[in-house]
Amino acid sequence: MNDLMRFLFKHERAVFTKGQFAFDTRLSYVLLALAVALALLLIYYLYLQPRFKLSSKTLATLVALRLTFFAFLLFLLLRPVLIVSSVVPRSSDVAVLVDDSQSMQLADESDARTRLDAVKAKLFTGENSPWQILNRKFKTDLLGFSRNAIELSGVESLAGDGTTTDVAGALRNLMRRSVNRPLSAVVLVTDGAHNGKPDLEEQLRQLRAKNVPVFTVGVGRTSLPKDAELMRVNMPRRALIGSAIHAEALVRTSGYQTGSLLLSVREDGRTIKTRELTLRGDTEVQTINLDFSPAGAGLRRYTFSLTPLEDELTLVNNTQEALLEVGEGPIKVLYIEGEPRWEYGKLRTALTRNEKNVILVSFLRSGENKFYRQGVESEGDLASGFPVTQDELFSYQGLILGSVEASFFTTEQLKNIEAFVARRGGGLLALGGRRAFEEGRFASTPVADLLPLSLTGGSGKSADAEAPIYKAQLTARGRSHPILRFQEDDAANQKNWDELSPLTIPQVLQAVKPGATVLLEARRTIDGKASGAAIPLLVEERYGRGQSLAFTASDTWRWQMRMDSKRNLHETFWRQMLRYLASPAPKQIEIEAAQVVSSLGDTVRLVADVRNSKFEPLKDAHVKARVSAPSGATQDVSLAFTSRDGLDIYEEVCSRRSGPASS
Repeated sequence: MNDLMRFLFKHERAVFTKGQFAFDTRLSYVLLALAVALALLLIYYLYLQPRFKLSSKTLATLVALRLTFFAFLLFLLLRPVLIVSSVVPRSSDVAVLVDDSQSMQLADESDARTRLDAVKAKLFTGENSPWQILNRKFKTDLLGFSRNAIELSGVESLAGDGTTTDVAGALRNLMRRSVNRPLSAVVLVTDGAHNGKPDLEEQLRQLRAKNVPVFTVGVGRTSLPKDAELMRVNMPRRALIGSAIHAEALVRTSGYQTGSLLLSVREDGRTIKTRELTLRGDTEVQTINLDFSPAGAGLRRYTFSLTPLEDELTLVNNTQEALLEVGEGPIKVLYIEGEPRWEYGKLRTALTRNEKNVILVSFLRSGENKFYRQGVESEGDLASGFPVTQDELFSYQGLILGSVEASFFTTEQLKNIEAFVARRGGGLLALGGRRAFEEGRFASTPVADLLPLSLTGGSGKSADAEAPIYKAQLTARGRSHPILRFQEDDAANQKNWDELSPLTIPQVLQAVKPGATVLLEARRTIDGKASGAAIPLLVEERYGRGQSLAFTASDTWRWQMRMDSKRNLHETFWRQMLRYLASPAPKQIEIEAAQVVSSLGDTVRLVADVRNSKFEPLKDAHVKARVSAPSGATQDVSLAFTSRDGLDIYEEVCSRRSGPASS
């Protein structure tokens, strides 16, 4: 068919399908109207006033033939043409972007070649290769890209050593290079999805607006190869020395239906933990929970690695690294209690046994105008009761409110408690009691704003003559929460919670605020069996720079009294609670990388938060960070003040060249 079209019309059929039909002669509307009128008159005299009568069918046929003849004659007189766009050889540019990332080194082609070798052989080798055909018609630019597009002298310069496939960054860089050049098209050769941070759609919209098409050439298998990938590791960025660190490793496998996988954790090169994972199916994401304790204070480097499986295509994605800042302590927690009760004494006892890094400073109202202080460093501490100034309150990292009413505090002190969490970044724990929450009249105070449970202003107290008892139960989030893990094994940890005694809840609060997370639920226990609807028992939420927790029970001491003396679950619970409550509290000067994970060559944004003794942002400070690489090399970086996302911070960017760095 193409040969016939070329013989009759000198061009292939594809040319005509892309052409635009037009007329070479422009006939005026006046002449066109005269021609139509003449044709109608002719038809009238020939057919409408005939000398002999014709049938209506014959008459219609003759009129149609005559009109068709006149229309065809007019069509020829207008000189019909087909306008076809043709490329003037080498008058415009075509950019060929070739993926030069590390994944192009994967040898998953049918002939066991790497993806990059297959690209070189199929697209760039031979006189009639696609590259040579483009060269004959266009001015071609060959560019390799990982993050940005870099002009290459030849295809042999492609090495497949880039750490990122940032298609958006490459297209943005290409458009900047082609501002004053007639770019006709972009040919994009890549093996996978864009994994850079910028939005790819924005770059494609800009190219579309300039009428520049993008032709993609896919490389590699369309089906998933055999591979095990350590997708992400979730763990805290800072902790107090002696704390149990809980980490979650997300693992995904493809091509393996059964078998097992070994995950190892190394701390500064020393293996400290291994866990075996049983594979449950292809492409399913599984979570491995790990608990470990840092060997000492300072900056600790952890390497999580998957043992290679048989026939695994690549090992690049088998490893993840993380840094943990381990603080020496001690941290200080202030505990305000409005009445002598068992919970107060047992909580203090739990913290004084084998805990040197958390100082519990308590202020107990033992009677009318009688107060008892414990854990104070000097006679002047808390001499006038609850801290009056923000400077005094902000010297603590955590704050516990026991069974104490709102009227115990002044209006200014209640505002300072809110500022302690929101601005200072401290942790607040509100405990259940007969003077706490709604019964303590906190509903109309600033404290109600930061609690994770809503206070309606009414009474949440049980109507029963005796307070009902409730059984604590872990929620899905609570099973992996660092406060609530007694054992690393999930089944053993659940068994520990099943063995704990029921509790009493003086006030039932059920309205959980949006954004808050329920860690423990409670169900009413009757004759030793838990039944009925679950109510919140332990709830947490972020508030400003800090966090708040509400624990509505009033007698966890039962866990200790009704259990073997050798069991330390009650003690462990409160040690982990106070460490979690207070250890994240920031210092006056904080600096960190904006992103948790970065690749080699990434631009890393350093962010510093600088505040005065009242933890108010300083806008006129001179901030300089010293960045230390694993090799020992250091780099001083000056940070400039800026306001971003509602925060007053100092920031600067630098490049990661090798391994994790500290600052």
